[in-house]
Amino acid sequence: MIYTLSQICNMQSGGTPRRGSSEFYGGDIPWIKISDFKDSSGGIITETDETITKEGLQSINNRLFEKGTLLLAMYGSVGKTAFTGVQASCNQAILGITAKDDNQLNLKFLKYWFDLNQGSLVHQGRGVTLNNISLTIVKKQKIDLPDLETQNKIVAILDKASALVQKSEKVIDEIEKIEKEYFKTVFGDTYINPKGFPLEKIVQLAKNIVDCPHSTPKYVDEITEYPCIRTSEIRNGRIYWDSMKYLTKKGYEKRIERYKPIEGDIIFAREGTVGDAAIIPKDLKVSLGQRVMLFSLDTDKVIPIFFWALLRSDGIQHKIKSKIIGATVSRINISEVKKIECPIPPITLQKEFKEKFQSILNLKQKKADSLAASKTLEMSILQRAFSGKLDLNVSVELDALLEEIDLQKPENDLFSIITNEEYLLSLVNRLNNQEFESQDLYDKAKHIAFQLLKDEERLAQEYDEKTQSLKLVVK
Repeated sequence: MIYTLSQICNMQSGGTPRRGSSEFYGGDIPWIKISDFKDSSGGIITETDETITKEGLQSINNRLFEKGTLLLAMYGSVGKTAFTGVQASCNQAILGITAKDDNQLNLKFLKYWFDLNQGSLVHQGRGVTLNNISLTIVKKQKIDLPDLETQNKIVAILDKASALVQKSEKVIDEIEKIEKEYFKTVFGDTYINPKGFPLEKIVQLAKNIVDCPHSTPKYVDEITEYPCIRTSEIRNGRIYWDSMKYLTKKGYEKRIERYKPIEGDIIFAREGTVGDAAIIPKDLKVSLGQRVMLFSLDTDKVIPIFFWALLRSDGIQHKIKSKIIGATVSRINISEVKKIECPIPPITLQKEFKEKFQSILNLKQKKADSLAASKTLEMSILQRAFSGKLDLNVSVELDALLEEIDLQKPENDLFSIITNEEYLLSLVNRLNNQEFESQDLYDKAKHIAFQLLKDEERLAQEYDEKTQSLKLVVK
């Protein structure tokens, strides 16, 4: 049945206590900003960069959200979602959503619906203000809502696909910790500079610093060879392609009139994902969006991979964050970026660092490719789930495919099972819980798992502390 969100949801935006009143900040009430979404674990926010006091809460009309509230970003990262893991307040850029009737709506189902329709929300907001949607727009959204039992089944399948994404993200997070630790081992804390390297301002390290045009280019709907990187595509030290916008050749040529980014240039987000940076790769006809800074480096002083790692080090990130302004959308002024002082080791030490550091980056890239594949799968399942094409009775279909396997044959056609993530997830879950109606089906399922474990590409075994036993997991 078709509903507008206003019919099935309660919605309330947050607020920002007056910044000039120190008695409003530093209390024990978590206060969520859009930047806190980035650090949420599994889409649940339990910790915030800032807190407010009871007086601060009162100043925004006691806009407090209970644990389990669905949060929707209305500014900046429009359409991004998370759940509150604790009772918390938030700023006016975020909408808190609860179900009017828990027997009618599973909020997780709605979260996945928002994930699928994020692009549509962004598009609707463009006519109002760039990267901004209103409560009115959200309330008018229409959703085809199945019964609660069907919602729960869809959520269970999507949760499994999401878990694969989260697992890959955690691996990458761990590699990034290794990156920063190795950098710190070689060069020390970049805030206190214990090794006494000469300090130079960022403006002294670049031949050219460009703040990209403030105008919004005219994007095209199709993928072209002219990507335009915005701050939203600069995340975790890399360029992300999942939300990339593209230009025509003419639009690209106009965009690069001031400066054409080349291999080795460093791009830096000074709004939204403030402080994140990435290196321009080779053979890429790229232009840059609003609030992206570009550094064309003086390579006699700094090499690209060192400067990139330097910007992302804890010490320099601390200096960057101390200069951030903006209650709704975080940003940093160009002049403040230029003045940041950095410890600069000898170029020979930077080059030695590059040789060893590159192997860590190569490993991260491999895991990033795996993450991209998991996200593609998740989006595929999302699209099928909300178009009515997702078969919710996967176990019945899986049993039918298992029946066709002949254990007396040395080879069986396993393609239909191992290339379908729903079947594979169901197979693993049922094997871990021994949920087969016959020994024959159980033996056939084990046969498939054994074949996949030998290849070590789709399945692995992990020790489960809770059950103190080995469990199968999908890679």
